[in-house]
Amino acid sequence: MLKVVVIEGEGAVNNIRTRTATAPVVEVRDENDKPVAGAEVVFQLPPAGPGGVFHGWMRTQTVRTDEQGRARASGYTPNDEAGRFNIKVTATLGNKTGSAVIAQTNAYRGGSGPGVTSGRSGLWKVLVGVGAAGAVIGAVAATRGNGTASAATTRPITITPGPITVGSPR
Repeated sequence: MLKVVVIEGEGAVNNIRTRTATAPVVEVRDENDKPVAGAEVVFQLPPAGPGGVFHGWMRTQTVRTDEQGRARASGYTPNDEAGRFNIKVTATLGNKTGSAVIAQTNAYRGGSGPGVTSGRSGLWKVLVGVGAAGAVIGAVAATRGNGTASAATTRPITITPGPITVGSPR
C-alpha cells in the first residue's frame, strides 16, 4: 500500500478573477514511510461545478514522482464557478496503490485586502436576507398582544434562514 501525503494545495483559495490557482503537490511514500520515486500519480478534477482544468482543457493529469517521491500538477487553472471542490489523487506503483483528496475553493477575490469576497451581488443578497428577517420580526412583534403582552402569554419567535447561495455574476 502507498501513502499519499498532500504537500501543497489543501485548503487553497483559487482566484477566479485572475485565473490563478494553487497547483496540487503530493508526496508518495511506501509502507516504511520512505519516498517512492517513479510512481504514477493521477490528479482528477471534478467533471462539473467548481473546479478547473489542466493544460489542454483536461480534467485529469498523470505525472510520475521524482527522486523525493513528489508529484506536481502543472498548467492548473480554475474555472469560473465559485465554490468548494475536491481534487482526487491516486498513486500507483506495480500492484500498490494509495489515494488522497485535496479540498480547494474557487472564489472571486476583490479589493486590496487578503479576504475573499463574493462581489457586491453576494453582499446584497445577505443584506436583503437580514433586512427581510428584521421586517418579519417587527411585523410579528407589532401584531402580538397590541403591546400589552405579558411574559406568560408571549410565544418565542423562531426564524430559520435558508442557505445563502452565491453564484457567478449574471
